[in-house]
Amino acid sequence: MTGLWYEITAETPPSLVEGVSDILRGAAPGGVSVEEPVDLLGPEEGFAVRAGEPVALRVYLPASELGAVLTQRLREELGDFPEVELTARPLYEQDWSVSWREFFGPVEAGRVAIVPSWVEYEAAAEQVIVRLDPGQAFGTGHHETTRLCLAALDEAVQPGMHVLDVGAGSGILSIAAVKLGASRVDAFEIDPIAADVARSNCAANGAEARVTVHGAFPGEGVPAADLAVANVSARADIELAPVLAASLKPSGRLLASGFLASDRDDVLAAFAEHGLAPEGEREEHEWMLLELAAG
Repeated sequence: MTGLWYEITAETPPSLVEGVSDILRGAAPGGVSVEEPVDLLGPEEGFAVRAGEPVALRVYLPASELGAVLTQRLREELGDFPEVELTARPLYEQDWSVSWREFFGPVEAGRVAIVPSWVEYEAAAEQVIVRLDPGQAFGTGHHETTRLCLAALDEAVQPGMHVLDVGAGSGILSIAAVKLGASRVDAFEIDPIAADVARSNCAANGAEARVTVHGAFPGEGVPAADLAVANVSARADIELAPVLAASLKPSGRLLASGFLASDRDDVLAAFAEHGLAPEGEREEHEWMLLELAAG
């Protein structure tokens, strides 16, 4: 046992997930995991989401003086959300790398199937398989926004495309883009733990030669892309709108997700301000994805 941490869980109504996630993310350098209530259908058969029930948001903090300070700060900042129930439990570092495995089965979105690295799976004809070991990074294919992005990528990626993946997490979307035909993917992930997980997953899927994982958001020096996918949050999408718009070719397209339907108009207005026009949208359980075009 290499170290003691605290697993902090915030049981959160679906409508408050984004706001509470932002608060948790400010205290936890390892990011936030989002676990919806599910009914397991059996070994290797996946799950069914129970819509409308509280969502478990989890972060991990060190069992130290710093951890105690951060935990107290969370309790204070979440005081404005009386509907949120906050709990903590001790967890040894070596335990959390395997304890979540029992909850994850394969997920299918379009032609893409996300398959945990420890599960046997027989691919259907023309199905694209992404083998995934998420570790401590967000992105298993089980969250609505990830599924929305995978389905949109399945339709949008064309052979030879240069793709940007903003908020790469476990690398799931980058790997899917490569397997769908992208010749190059620049992935951007500011969480160093998640960036390492993404690199490892790319290597495990034979995609490392075509995916470059950057430890920052896109900026100068990245050639304009044919397609960008940003699965972050409403706030991040809005703040990154000028950068994302500038990162596309004149004929480029953007897939923007990570936000609730209630934030749709604000996100759409931010992109419209920088010349991106709506082409379509997708929605699943109150979560949204916008399809936008440059030019």
